[in-house]
Amino acid sequence: MDVDIGIRKDLQPQYTGEEIAVFLILNYLQNDKNENLFISVESIGYFLTGRFIDSQTDKNLIKGIKRGFEGLKKEEDVTILEQNRNNYIINSMSCRVDTKKYNFIIIQLWEIQKIFSSLGAYGFNVLRFFVNIIGTINGNSKSWHMTQDDMVLSWGFSKNTVNEYLCKLEELKLLYTFRSKARKADETFHRVGNVYGRYKDKDLVRQEGIQYLSTVPNHPIKPFHFNRTSVKLKYNNFLHGSKKYKSLEEVEKLYKECIRYNESFKDFPNDNIDYLDLSVFKEYGFDIPIYENKKSNKNKIIDDDWGEPNSMETQDNNFSIEEILNMPIESDLVSEDKSVDIDSFPVNPVKTITIKKKKQNREIPLEVKIQQYADDLYEQHGYGTEYEKSIFIVELAEKFPGLEDYEKYYNSAKKLHDLSV
Repeated sequence: MDVDIGIRKDLQPQYTGEEIAVFLILNYLQNDKNENLFISVESIGYFLTGRFIDSQTDKNLIKGIKRGFEGLKKEEDVTILEQNRNNYIINSMSCRVDTKKYNFIIIQLWEIQKIFSSLGAYGFNVLRFFVNIIGTINGNSKSWHMTQDDMVLSWGFSKNTVNEYLCKLEELKLLYTFRSKARKADETFHRVGNVYGRYKDKDLVRQEGIQYLSTVPNHPIKPFHFNRTSVKLKYNNFLHGSKKYKSLEEVEKLYKECIRYNESFKDFPNDNIDYLDLSVFKEYGFDIPIYENKKSNKNKIIDDDWGEPNSMETQDNNFSIEEILNMPIESDLVSEDKSVDIDSFPVNPVKTITIKKKKQNREIPLEVKIQQYADDLYEQHGYGTEYEKSIFIVELAEKFPGLEDYEKYYNSAKKLHDLSV
């Protein structure tokens, strides 16, 4: 049913998904002829789903509708005159939107019903996200470009949740996304933002996406057809003494593939790259190209001769903060020689305290570390293509052995990659 339903833009951000759902149906049912609106939880459920709801199978949906009524009553945005269990008498005027006084968002009844008939109670959160994104759309172009990071900051969803809801709305053909498949031609080399719009307006969204892309200096993302993952697996097998590489011919073949692997990152827009160490082929008489591995050099400490210890309190050495923080600490010096007397080395108290504070206050949870590594792994090896699950799991297990469920990290990384390509 193609019926427009409105909600005020200034109220919508503070509403929960349950409150938004209930208000939209109340707005749909109210009319100028009746001063009061007689409504029940069951009738709200009917209009949300397009069917009669069941007290057992739809109990979570019913609970959500009740929370919606309670929230609207607490906010005093809807006037509930009387209530008897699941039945309500509501002032119709409080369910209306003054379109001359307020900015408003238009949602259609069939869109609401498609969400709830497909997702049940899960639809409350998806509806809230949908209303948020529809509220950003330009009325003329029928679209808007907004980064997922901005969605996270503006609407309070996590990055994974944003990806999940975008996928779900695209599956339901309620939302259409034009993906630029390009990176900005600046020092950030960030991806050019996607352009969103209603699925029914996809032709206009695509036109707007092409127009927006033309206004941003960019480089197209070219898919790599070289299978990096296969090469890395072969390389790891070689390092672990695979019998296959007893033959010099096989070693030479792998050596050439490893060079192609490293060369394939030549124009890669990310510094965070692990080049394969080709020095392992030196004993076979092959020339060894040198690649600047920025990732491994980021935290590299250059050995210096510190000489005699100086008191930083009595001598003005004019050290900058960066120089102080780069001075070695006890653990750096002792790690190379376990027999060394700790007391014989100068100690940098500023560095020691700073490191301890970082460990206390900025420690990244293991789950986050694993997912970040998984995202980087998929981005690096699945760049422009899909990364085979079994190979991904082998790679991740090598870095983080003993986890119970590697597949969830794959699914999350793939979803993030697919939405950004």
